[in-house]
Amino acid sequence: MKAPHLLIILLLAITCAAIAAPAPSLFADRIARNVGDIITIEIVENSVASASARTNTKSEYDAKVSAGGTGALDFIPLLGADGSTKSEHKGDGRTSRQGSLRATLTAKVVEVLPNGNMRIEGEKNLIINGERQVTVLKGIIRPEDVSPQNIVSSDMIADAEITFKGKGILANTERPGFFARLLNWLF
Repeated sequence: MKAPHLLIILLLAITCAAIAAPAPSLFADRIARNVGDIITIEIVENSVASASARTNTKSEYDAKVSAGGTGALDFIPLLGADGSTKSEHKGDGRTSRQGSLRATLTAKVVEVLPNGNMRIEGEKNLIINGERQVTVLKGIIRPEDVSPQNIVSSDMIADAEITFKGKGILANTERPGFFARLLNWLF
């Protein structure tokens, strides 16, 4: 084979390889748009809830019955009855709860909806000092809420489900024991 033919074959091989596996463009963005794309979620959730209830009920009932004969029916003895009932109930209850969660999680686009919105899901398992912390996130995002750095804030996720669980010695000690849970269930 001559050198020019070898050079042409080599150029064709390089061209075919470049077409088969194109290099990423310097001008293309890396923003998630398709199923399987990865996106970073910044979870910043703060919640405060409180509730109070006050009950005050009262009811009274009085009754009086009497019977007896008059005139020619004098011989019928007088019957009489009195009765009354009272009921009162007072109750007070208050509850408050506060929570905060800050984390960064990488999620995958699992579905692109007909309107262009994307359903995302992600899970992160972290073990610190033998304690497993699991963060799970699901929801729907809009393409316009994705920053140029491919990041979305958790407050921009529709139908968001964010779960944060811990497993281990510390999580077990915070959980009430069996008898405490049984008594709470009974009363």
